[in-house]
Amino acid sequence: MTLVERLVRCPSPSGQEGELAHLLIAEMEARGLRARSDDVGNAIGVIGSGPIQVYLVGHMDTVPGDLPVRVEEGKLYGRGSVDAKGSLAVFVEAAAAFKGSSILTLTVIGCVEEEASSRGARHVMEAYPAPDFVVIGEPSGWNAITRGYKGSGSLCYVLRKPRTHRGAPTTTAAEDAVAFYHALCEAYPERGAGFTEVSINLVSFNTYQDGIHERAELSLDVRTPPLFDLGVFRQVVAGVSGQADVEVTQYTPPVLVGKRNALVRAMLGGIRAQGGMPRFKCKTGTSDMNLMQAWACPIIAYGPGDSSLDHTPDEYIDIHEFRKAIAVLTRALAMLGG
Repeated sequence: MTLVERLVRCPSPSGQEGELAHLLIAEMEARGLRARSDDVGNAIGVIGSGPIQVYLVGHMDTVPGDLPVRVEEGKLYGRGSVDAKGSLAVFVEAAAAFKGSSILTLTVIGCVEEEASSRGARHVMEAYPAPDFVVIGEPSGWNAITRGYKGSGSLCYVLRKPRTHRGAPTTTAAEDAVAFYHALCEAYPERGAGFTEVSINLVSFNTYQDGIHERAELSLDVRTPPLFDLGVFRQVVAGVSGQADVEVTQYTPPVLVGKRNALVRAMLGGIRAQGGMPRFKCKTGTSDMNLMQAWACPIIAYGPGDSSLDHTPDEYIDIHEFRKAIAVLTRALAMLGG
């Protein structure tokens, strides 16, 4: 059984990664990594003793959904196979080749709660020193690297007002909430799902009344492109919110990194060495790469699999592509080590 299959067969929804962390630590130790768990439950494996520090940062958790794990026609089906246990397994297998390195120190990190609060990645940012290079484990396809993700945030709208007779010439709390949503969307007329566009999605809408007051609550998901001005957005929100209480929370900034640095060159070289034509991708989701850009070192996301299968009931990874990705990353790391 391959490492990636063993990881996929171990359920690990966000907040329940303990069993997988134990398994991953054992698998890393078996391959020569110095492995342990940190204060928040991240699984950490270190190999090599060189001055060039490379972090290979994946995540152990998955979204909910118990999918049957099976291998058919060279494809491994199961929750987390693409997002993102395949990438994490690639990191472990590639790192194992550098046991005796006196040039590189590779740190494989399996983070907790990436699909929820990014608790694991936030702890790493606070507790670990900045490395020289970072590779984030997310599906890009074996012959592509991801250099950008949109930012994301949540917006909560709450309006409470006295109840009036339905025949009165006044708006209800529900009508005010709907008007707020439309006004906010109209303030961004070129919104859309693309990487360079702002997307504003209505997640939930609830109303309540107790005979004296009525209340309306909206929850919005906001996805933001590079160069998005959060300050201006807050001003727009304040200008159309009326008497409601509105809060923008859990905001993660977008990330878009350059193509010209040693890490990108090494990854492109690794892809070409396997006969691939390298491609760059920018994604409309958000990952731990958005947080870790704060280290201001070369950073990209890489991993096998098709990201359109993320979170779906048809999630699978091609085993041949998985092996290609190991070869690509191993070659790229060797190039970083000169």
